[in-house]
Amino acid sequence: MLINLERNIMTTIKKDFVSIVAFLEENKTKKVSTILEELKGMCSKKTNDKTFKVDDKGEVTHVFCYYHKQWEAISEVTYGPKKNTASGLNTMCKEGVSNWTKQQRIAKKAKEELLTKIGLGELLVENLQEEQDLIEVERTKIIPLGE
Repeated sequence: MLINLERNIMTTIKKDFVSIVAFLEENKTKKVSTILEELKGMCSKKTNDKTFKVDDKGEVTHVFCYYHKQWEAISEVTYGPKKNTASGLNTMCKEGVSNWTKQQRIAKKAKEELLTKIGLGELLVENLQEEQDLIEVERTKIIPLGE
């Protein structure tokens, strides 16, 4: 029922609020006080948006690198400037940006070559998904700092 309800209201309700409206529809006979805590849980922030740490002087000391998925001291790892961020720095270190860009380029080229390989008989259609999965593993691999 929830899926059908979500489909019916998705045309008029913003995507972010569909699950909340569906929850309220399912519980419309209940008192607000009985469902309020669950509703607050649905509306609360799930992650911390803060991707940098500052010292006592208000200077940025660490950035959570989007590529490496770890906190990195800006005194040890190079970050490029970025105007529209709260920290004034990019969300990926320069090494991470370089690795990410290279991996995306290689994956795109590898995916484009799959059709040619099938046409030449170098790859069977049955093995296509397996090859795509291998490309995706390489594309999303995190290369540690300094390697």
